[in-house]
Formats: sequence, C-alpha cells, structure tokens
Amino acid sequence: MSASTSVIGDQYTPISAAEVSAYRSAGHWQGKTLRSLLSEAAAAVPDRTAVRGYSKGAEPMHRTYAQLETETHRLAVGLAGLGVGPGDVVAVMMANRVEYTATAFAINEVGAIYTGIPVAYGELQARAILEQSGAKVLVVQANWGSTDLLDQSRRLRQHLPALDTIVVVDAAGIELTANEVPWPDLAREADGELPELHAGDVCYLGFTSGTTGAPKGAMHSHETLHYTAVAMADHLGARLFGDPMIQLVASPMGHHTGYAWGIMFTALLRGTAVLVDRWDPQWATEVIRTESVTAFFGAPTFTQDLLRTDLAGDQRCPLSCIVIAGSTVPRTLPGRAATAFGAYVAPAWGMTECGILTSCTPSEDDAILHTDGAPFEASAVRVVDEDLHDLPPGEVGDLLMRGPGVSLGYFNRAEATKDAFAEGLWFNTGDTATLDENGWVTIRGRTRDIIIRGGENIPVTDVETLLFDHPDVIDAALVAYPDDRLGERACAVVTLRENATLALPELCAYLTESGLSRHFLPERLLVLDRMPTTQSGKIQKFVLRDLVVAQS
Repeated sequence: MSASTSVIGDQYTPISAAEVSAYRSAGHWQGKTLRSLLSEAAAAVPDRTAVRGYSKGAEPMHRTYAQLETETHRLAVGLAGLGVGPGDVVAVMMANRVEYTATAFAINEVGAIYTGIPVAYGELQARAILEQSGAKVLVVQANWGSTDLLDQSRRLRQHLPALDTIVVVDAAGIELTANEVPWPDLAREADGELPELHAGDVCYLGFTSGTTGAPKGAMHSHETLHYTAVAMADHLGARLFGDPMIQLVASPMGHHTGYAWGIMFTALLRGTAVLVDRWDPQWATEVIRTESVTAFFGAPTFTQDLLRTDLAGDQRCPLSCIVIAGSTVPRTLPGRAATAFGAYVAPAWGMTECGILTSCTPSEDDAILHTDGAPFEASAVRVVDEDLHDLPPGEVGDLLMRGPGVSLGYFNRAEATKDAFAEGLWFNTGDTATLDENGWVTIRGRTRDIIIRGGENIPVTDVETLLFDHPDVIDAALVAYPDDRLGERACAVVTLRENATLALPELCAYLTESGLSRHFLPERLLVLDRMPTTQSGKIQKFVLRDLVVAQS
C-alpha cells in the first residue's frame, strides 16, 4: 500500500510501501490475520471456555474454543451466502453476548470489514455509522431494554441503499420481512468456499465514540490490531493478566475497547472473556467472584464504581490486573484501586485510532504509576508546540504519536486523514500532554478541553483529580464556558453521593486547602444527578459544555 494506491477501493492512506516493509522486516507486523488467533487457540486449548455471557435473569451461556471455531466458520459461510466478501462492511449492533464473538470472527473469516454500533446509540448515531461505512449487512439484536432495535433498523434501511440485509439475533416469534435473516439460520451453514485472507487488508472501522462530536471511521488492518495486542502483552507481561486470563468485559463490544481487548486480546492470550450485557457495579462484583476474574480493561468510571462496592478491601478479590484507559485518569485512582483490590492497576492511554499505545508497566519504577505510562516497543510519542517543535520535559503541548498500531487513516475522509498526519507519519492525537525525563506520558486533556482564562492555562486534569477526591463527589469534570472579558472561565460539574450537598464556596475552600492555586478555582458549580457518558464510560464533555452554556 502507498499514498497513491488503494487500501480498500479508493481509500487514501499516508502509509507507504517502504514503511509497510520496514514494519514487517522488524517483526512488528507479523502477517497474521485476526481470525488466526481463534484458530490457534482452538487448536491449543479446544476445551477451554472462550467466552461466557451473563445477562440478568438468564442462565449464563458459553462457548469453548472448539465450539467457537466451528460456529464462526459456519457463520462465515452464511455471510458469504448473503453475498458478503472482501471489502464489504458488516455492522454489528448487539449487546455483550456470546454471539458477538463468533460474529466478529466470522466477518474476519469472510474477508469483510467489521464495524460496531453500541446498542445504546440512538437512531441518528446508528445512521451516521451505517451511512459513512456503507455497510452491506447489519447484524442486530431484536430488542435492547425498551428499544426495538429491529424496528429502528427497518426505518434506517429505507434511507440506506447500500444496506442489503439485516441479520436478526433473538428472532424467535418475530415475523421477518424480505432481506431479513434469523441469526441461527445463518450459523447453520457448514460448507462453502471462502476467500484467502491477507493480513494487510483493512478489517475494522473503529468509529470514534462521539465525546467531541461527529464520529469518523478509523481504518485498521489485521496487522495494526495484532501488533497492539501483542505489544500490550509484552509491555505488561502476559502472566500479569492471569494464567489463564479470565477477563471481565463490561465495555460494550460495539466500542473499540470491548472489541479489541474483550474479543481479540482474549483470543491472543487463549483466555476466557466473561461478558456482562450491562453495567451494574454490584452485579459485576458477583460475576467477578463467581468466575474468578483476573483482568479488566475499562474507563476510569468502571474502577471508580467498583471502589464503592464490597469488592474493595476483600482479601479474596481475584483481580490481578486492571488497565484504566479511555479518558483522563484521576491521579489518585490507581493507588487507591491497587490497595483496594490487591491488583496491579495500570493507567494507560490510547484512542480508537491506535488502541492503547502507552501504559504503565511493572518493569518500570513505581513512579510511572503517577503517569499514563511509556510507549509500547516500536511506538513513539512527541509533545510539541503549535509549530511542531518538541517541548522540554514537563511542558504541556500537543501529543503526537506514531507506530505500527496507528490507524491507516479515516474511511472516505481523505482530507481528514491528511490533516491528521504530520510529516514523518506523526499522528496528531488531539490530546495535550507532558513528557518527563523518562519518556513517560502524562495526559493533560483533550485539546478542546483546555481552559484558557485571561491568557492563563488551567490544569484541567489536576483540578479534576482534586474534585474526584472530595469525599462527597462521585464523579467530576471541569469544562469551560465563554466570558467576554477573560475569554473563558471554568465550571466544575459533579455528581454527589446520596443526600450530600455541595456549594461553590465550600468546594473552593476544599480545593485551596488541598493545595490548588486560587488562579485555578472554578467560578461556577453544576451538580447533576448523573454524568452524560458514552456507553464505554467516557464523560461527554461537549454535552457538559452545552449544559453549562445553556444555564449561563
């Protein structure tokens, strides 16, 4: 592939043939497809449980690796029978359940491109992903809670000429119409010729989760995703995740975290993915104990929630590793969680465009735990000013990254791809950060999260960490609102413990007593019953900004 040749059809990528060759020669791209992870696990540990799915009020379902291998192949043949082939996009809108894992691997096996739509997404969000991806098939759960996802999908198909077929999970008792197929029928197919797979092909479109507005589809190949999974295992040490790893998958599998770490990483380590189809912290603790869960990936919100359950302080807690990524990590959270759960708690940083690219690791001094970690082998980061000049250690600037796990670009967005990459394949992450003398990264926030009051930058992450530490605060964020004189001012947005109250003067007194400069104090306080978040637990700051402005 090169900047002038296609990845899928006429898709643009800045990755040149020379760079592809260099990654492969160095062994960072190993020529392996994601589908091979499942086949290798099934051959090595056929009777091990690959996936177990929990849904409240129902008996858990499971698949061994041997069963998953067979089911996946039959689904792939079924998809091929629907006309799905290399380069076609298949979208999946399903909660965390065992059928998801087989479906994702089957899409790989038929040479198609997978994209996920979290079940919590509304019709407008789902339509945006289906339109931008040009999905040919949509695999959808018939209902989710009170939402009739099948009915929603039927309405959407009227406006989506590329969408040929809807495959329906839990279709029993539902009268299907033309071009609608029950999932079990698709999984009955046993024989059929399938295309040869190529590790360099794009196999996944990861649509950004919408914390900053309209999503874009980041293109990944088998090799970019495989590199990231292998690099994570090497960086922390595979045994740290458990032997074998038993991973709680609470992040939606329709989101990058649930897909990359819940499905692909589990297969790489030949572990067991324990799925919960919704997030309930107390229920999650029951599942963790029942299944002897050893590992967990998720946004800080999940860990914060678990700290408020009786799992915290339980000497029999089975967790050995928690990876916290997906949004800014309050600096005191990893230490508190490590003490509470007796686990290694690793702050990490990543995004849909690269998976995880930096993480803390026990191979470094414990001081790394106060940062967002060191880059994976063969990956690199820079912190630069607006002219792309490198800044000295400790200075806040724009975070750039490069490496074998970085997205090939944005699907059908050539100009956005060109804008995102600087010379030398440095990708502009949109985050601000500092680097220290060790090369460890500390994320300071999204570029749009910066608050500049009267020409002075407010350290958003530092303030949010102190807000989070307040004894009555459950969750917190700091956002800007416009001001005619100073340009911007800061508003603290919090959710509180039951029956707690908090006023701005009291909050400011707490912050100054905690050592915060008066220059950085919030000038407004907004108390909410709950934070607006994505299903993966990220606070949607653009929603908070709109709320604050609306109440100005």
